[in-house]
Amino acid sequence: MEKLGPKLLSWASICDDATREQALRTSTMPFIYPHMALMSDCHLGKGATVGSVIPTIRAIIPAAVGVDIGCFRGDTRIPLLNGTQKSLQDMAEAGGTYWVYSLDGGGQVVPGNAVALKTRTDAELMRVVVSGGDEIICTPDHQFMLNDGAYREARDLCFNDSLMPLYRRWQTRDGYESVSTGKGCSRQTHVLVDEAINGPVPDGYVVHHKNHVHFDNDPGNLEALDAGELSRYHRTTGYSFANGSPEFQARRLEGIRRSNAKPARRAQMAEVGTRNITAYMRENPEHFREAVARNGQRGAPVLTAFNTSARPGDECEYVADNPAALRWHKSREHGHNHKVVLVEHIGERADVYCLQVEDHHNFALAAGVFVHNCGMIAVRTQLTAEDAQARGDLAMLRTAVERAIPLSAGKYNASVYDAGTAGRIEALEERDGADSADKIAPNWRLQLGSLGSGNHFIEVSLDEEDRLWLFLHSGSRGVGNKLAQRHIKIAQELAAKWWIQLPDPDLAYLVEGTDQFWAYIRDLRWAQHFALLNREEMMHRVVACVRRWIGRDVEAGETVNTHHNYTAQETHFGQQVWLSRKGAIDASEGRPGLIPGSMGTRSYVVTGKGNRLALNSAPHGAGRRYSRSKARKTFTRGQLDAAMAGIEWRRTDKFLDEIPDAYKPVDVVMDDAKDLVEIRHTLRQIVNVKGD
Repeated sequence: MEKLGPKLLSWASICDDATREQALRTSTMPFIYPHMALMSDCHLGKGATVGSVIPTIRAIIPAAVGVDIGCFRGDTRIPLLNGTQKSLQDMAEAGGTYWVYSLDGGGQVVPGNAVALKTRTDAELMRVVVSGGDEIICTPDHQFMLNDGAYREARDLCFNDSLMPLYRRWQTRDGYESVSTGKGCSRQTHVLVDEAINGPVPDGYVVHHKNHVHFDNDPGNLEALDAGELSRYHRTTGYSFANGSPEFQARRLEGIRRSNAKPARRAQMAEVGTRNITAYMRENPEHFREAVARNGQRGAPVLTAFNTSARPGDECEYVADNPAALRWHKSREHGHNHKVVLVEHIGERADVYCLQVEDHHNFALAAGVFVHNCGMIAVRTQLTAEDAQARGDLAMLRTAVERAIPLSAGKYNASVYDAGTAGRIEALEERDGADSADKIAPNWRLQLGSLGSGNHFIEVSLDEEDRLWLFLHSGSRGVGNKLAQRHIKIAQELAAKWWIQLPDPDLAYLVEGTDQFWAYIRDLRWAQHFALLNREEMMHRVVACVRRWIGRDVEAGETVNTHHNYTAQETHFGQQVWLSRKGAIDASEGRPGLIPGSMGTRSYVVTGKGNRLALNSAPHGAGRRYSRSKARKTFTRGQLDAAMAGIEWRRTDKFLDEIPDAYKPVDVVMDDAKDLVEIRHTLRQIVNVKGD
């Protein structure tokens, strides 16, 4: 680390004079506190230096934009599939993976494999209270899943909003746990866990708990045994009953009822019953007429008793006075349950934690509601280098991705891609700030799922263990840029109006508390959410391309998402600031992150070390050494071909300004950052997709 000025610290061993001077100018702004941090990948940018971390008090420079993703206080408890609960802090400190309750894309409860992480220190907190009295302490920007499956940040929740519930019941069906979201029938947890991992339970088989603890539904405790196997096993272990035992007979009858509840079994019974009753009516018409002659008189008391008898719910412990009351309860509570009772900001600050959940990116709290987890965008699959070599023809995969995702500036979708895309568009349409996007870029809906150009990329890579990763870098596309330019212009106009002298016109700022400031924050958050959904949309398409290419499903393992152009409220050196990371990532202690190299070089999956002087930040990539125009004059196509040897890419002179030599050596950048992050995985490219 080197001190370049009174309020400028640098971690860059490679830093040209123009970049240094620009960073020094920014550091003279009067609201900088306590100092700026310059990352090892820094280079000249618009207004503020790319690779700079800028803490400001009661003001924001719109050249650095973004929004953070929130988390929970460490004592927040998570229900686990092994029947226990743990706090997020305990899970993070113990390490390892945990099986939690998640929802899949179809809204069904499924097991989620999670890793707990401390994501931020000394974060601002707020309180969300849900019906039933459960209190959730979280950051204002954490996303809660609404009853319709959409997400909303905690700060935007309102009284009576309906959250997605998780209902858990015990002592159902021989003492097993069942779960439900209140939409449709509940399911036994141990069966859905086994089926989610191993596929449908074969006919004639039963999912068995190895330790005989019915609420321990950890996948390692479950195995499928055929009925004979299970019976013999219980007889040898003493977990069996004499045939004459009342308890055995009760369980036998319950087993028959369960069997009859299966659709295939019901269809078979209906077919046999229809055939038998039809034959009976045809062969014994007089006896049939006599048998049904007094049906109304005999059935009336039975129907009356049914309509006036108490009925237990199957989603919760509520017992209604009659079936009509039960239907009303289901409509009122389980159609719109777990309502928000109170949302309030509190004066407390604390370290916060979250879960990284494979595949599903959501998890249930002990309070019984689902929330979004920290978003990720680099995905480790179950595939290996051997799988890729066996399939061969990487060019086919590259061209498939290029067909699925519009590339280059100004290139968008011709129409909405699929139902998933439509859902993401709808979520953005309902988000505060969509009106600004409609005014400034009315075609933003067709931009969703497009890559852009420059240093944006899609890569297929292999790690140090030859595991295959999908890596994607993109942002908020044209709509985000237009929104940013609009607010930069507003800031410049205000500076001129109030005769504010600036070291650079692009350092114009907005003051907290003004209408212009909060309008900027609103549009900023919308644009950052667009960027998040844009990356999710493209990753969805990339996974589909790989699935078709490889010929089987692609399973997501470790997943990481890193923002590197955003502003968040944080506390540093005892002062709450607006921290703008322009080309830098959050490297708080334990925080997962991504540092991509340049085209053709290595990239890194890292964990933050929480360096206070660096404002808990780290570089976001290799960082340019040559401008695009200078790179095109300096390097040749032959040099680019040599740099990309062994990598499948679209061979064109148009990528000459992205040649690795136009960037800083990523090894030097990572060495400069060794006290900021710890390297967890090193990725090498085998397929590169870019827009020109």
